[in-house]
Amino acid sequence: MAPNSKQRSSSPTHLPTKVAEALRERIRSGHYQPGEWLPAERVLTEDLHVHRRVVRAAIAQLEKEGLLIRRPNCRPIVQAPAAPVADDLPTGSQFPASRLVALIMWHGAALGATGTAQQRIFWGMNQALGQAGYHGVFLDLGEEVGTEQENAEREATHLRYALDHGFGGIIFYAYAYDSNRELIQEVSRRMPLVLIDRMVPGVEADFVGTENRQAMFDATKYLIRQGHKRIAYVTKGESINPVQDRLQGYLRALREEFASDAYEMVLTAPFSDSSTWSVFDTVFKLPAEERPTAVLCVNDIEAVRVAKRLAELGLTVPEDVSLIGFDNIVRTLPGGVGLTTVGQPFEEIGKAATKMFLRRVDSAAVPQSHVELPAQLIERESSKSISDDSSG
Repeated sequence: MAPNSKQRSSSPTHLPTKVAEALRERIRSGHYQPGEWLPAERVLTEDLHVHRRVVRAAIAQLEKEGLLIRRPNCRPIVQAPAAPVADDLPTGSQFPASRLVALIMWHGAALGATGTAQQRIFWGMNQALGQAGYHGVFLDLGEEVGTEQENAEREATHLRYALDHGFGGIIFYAYAYDSNRELIQEVSRRMPLVLIDRMVPGVEADFVGTENRQAMFDATKYLIRQGHKRIAYVTKGESINPVQDRLQGYLRALREEFASDAYEMVLTAPFSDSSTWSVFDTVFKLPAEERPTAVLCVNDIEAVRVAKRLAELGLTVPEDVSLIGFDNIVRTLPGGVGLTTVGQPFEEIGKAATKMFLRRVDSAAVPQSHVELPAQLIERESSKSISDDSSG
């Protein structure tokens, strides 16, 4: 009798178990490498001479064991065999030996030709992980940032997923920074955790971000050198460290340059584009000799919003108002004017986070690391010099 006939004659209830055993052995022997896609169901069906539903049942069994990771509409990803218990780990380590590292982050809107900030962080992270024999997995929080509760629920789901499926570590860009603290602390106890961009209050973990305060200080000084004395600042109503540090950089530059005569104008942007912003409208309806001649924005998205509102008021960038953003995810404003901005080193953030992860894998007892990378002002057409008499 042909081999496939014998296989098909076996008891149907035992077939998924036998297929699971075969796939399990291939994973443990290294035939299927951690981080790789499992072959398609059609390929496995032909290879193992079983029905597709048997393959699916076997895959479901291995997923429960943590040897496969399966997400909707995707082929399963091979996971490393379960890590040894703590007593069997090398001296100085207490973490799982998986070669998969999760990046938990929303994937961002495509606003520029160079990729989203999130994509660029993942590129940098994955490049560094690959060189060290690890594999990055992007656990996507979605396209749009939601409410605090929505963000907290999504983030908790992904954090638990990484815990339950035995990932080797997590690099985490938190939006619900006032939520899930106990869960995040649990993660940091059980595996290497690196926070990027923003710290989570009360959570002790490695961190990598940008020198936000210095970068906004430098951007403010740049406008001052261009002759601007009335510089407004558009911020967001968030308590996270990047938002607060950028505001402090703006204030420090003004006070250092003008002392008690500093023109400080801080405007908090509304939550959505459709919201009224009467304070902004009032300020920029002032006579030319009284209104701000330049605006610094907490990020590029707010800079785009400011440019649109200025246009609605009959003001142009940079002829009437110079404009600077932050992030370098928007190259061109509506109307075609290039946006002067502060460029964050997103790929380098990903690489630095990976370096922290690998350091933590080598020894769980090393001191926590806090790294801030320098950012660079990128000059485009949205800012220009003004003469002393026009600056008021």
